[in-house]
Amino acid sequence: MASKNHRQDNPSDPAIEERSTEAIPVITDDLAAQPLSVTGRQLAAQPQIVITRHLPATLGTTTSQRMPIVIKGTMKKPVIPVQPPHRKRRLVVNLVGVGMLFLVLALTFLIVSPVGHEIGLKFNPLLGNNSLVKGTSANPSSLVAQATAIAMFNEQNDGYDPSSNGAQYTTNGSGSLDWPVGQCTYWANLRYHQLTGFWVNWSGNADEWVTGARVAGNGWNVTQTPHWPSIIVMMPYVQLASSYGHVAVVEKIINSTTVETSNMNWSADGGGFDIVSLVNFTVGSGVYFVWHS
Repeated sequence: MASKNHRQDNPSDPAIEERSTEAIPVITDDLAAQPLSVTGRQLAAQPQIVITRHLPATLGTTTSQRMPIVIKGTMKKPVIPVQPPHRKRRLVVNLVGVGMLFLVLALTFLIVSPVGHEIGLKFNPLLGNNSLVKGTSANPSSLVAQATAIAMFNEQNDGYDPSSNGAQYTTNGSGSLDWPVGQCTYWANLRYHQLTGFWVNWSGNADEWVTGARVAGNGWNVTQTPHWPSIIVMMPYVQLASSYGHVAVVEKIINSTTVETSNMNWSADGGGFDIVSLVNFTVGSGVYFVWHS
């Protein structure tokens, strides 16, 4: 059976030749006369290209700037340093500000203090610098020690006039003499000129101002009765005056025996070298008042 159903036709087989010569039957049906109409879809000559979206001309354009991440050969992302929190940064800024403020305040206090004046932090443009420190060391403790010693020296030698050289002389009073800055004589001359317009026109130590006023004459008066405005002169060691005496300016007469004065280089009552302080003095032996009428 398998050989009958699946045998292959041999062109040289006589049966095949006999079958091919047989007459082909003629179909007389009317449907066969009509042309066979086959309906089907037409294929496009070329495939239709459908564009679904347009890609932007430049890829990667965004509104935010992002740092590119570079993948190293180890295929690991680089370690990005963590920024310190804003709280720590604010604390550091505050500490720096407080430190700078403290430094400014300390420097200001040093400048206005007697120690600051002694180490050369003050300069008088009219009478020159009165600093007695020469070639000071950069060591703060050394500067303080030197300034303290010089301040004590100035207080003990209050009223001393180095420019007189032991001799007393007078001028016409048209200008100020070169009184040492920071001493009681410097302030008495300056303050009395502010109140009256007159300069002290004699030289000498504080206890020599009584004699100087009497020698100068020309309107200068000397008395032991309080007067305003006037220069109060105290002899050596009177009411804590130094060995050279002390001078000040009477700012107010409190009563017949007490006056309020402005002083410089007076160690008591919060004063000191190159510091102006208010002190009350009483009338008595060794106390004089000098003024210009």
